[in-house]
Amino acid sequence: MGTGLKLRANSETRLPAYFYRLSSRAQRTYLKSDSVERFDYVPSVAARNSLDALMRVLETGNLAACTTCARALTAEVCRSLMTPPVNVEIRGVRPRNTRGELHGLFYPYDPRNRRQPYIVLWMRTAQRHDVVKPKTFVRTLMHEIGHYLDYAHLRLEDSYHTRGFFQRESSLVRALFNS
Repeated sequence: MGTGLKLRANSETRLPAYFYRLSSRAQRTYLKSDSVERFDYVPSVAARNSLDALMRVLETGNLAACTTCARALTAEVCRSLMTPPVNVEIRGVRPRNTRGELHGLFYPYDPRNRRQPYIVLWMRTAQRHDVVKPKTFVRTLMHEIGHYLDYAHLRLEDSYHTRGFFQRESSLVRALFNS
């Protein structure tokens, strides 16, 4: 399929096989996502306070308090990036199947149901029902926020797991924990 796009040649940055099955438009979105390595995000004092509160409350296993803190942190990240906030829902035990446990999901805007975008995360492991380690929980939250930011901030038509996506996710996590 000829797209007129220039693809990377070195094997270190090889594109996944499914890329070549995407439409030309989807390939352009994928490549645009891959080209953005970080967000210009500097955590505010409020974001650092929200992160600290979330880390503390996760240790208690309090679902309502965890939801409040995750929403506050998410709102601060979005505010700092001048992006409308996204709703976050925290649930108890992770669902699992033969492939593993589900850590989080991002639901984009659904025009059929007029459902606004939202994020769902689970705070307990599937098998032992242990509270997820705080840094793992925050990384999962930043992963799902990353999907939201692909749509709302970068204005991408889809959010793929590109090398750039994972770099942006890591840049958010590093900014939060190194500030």
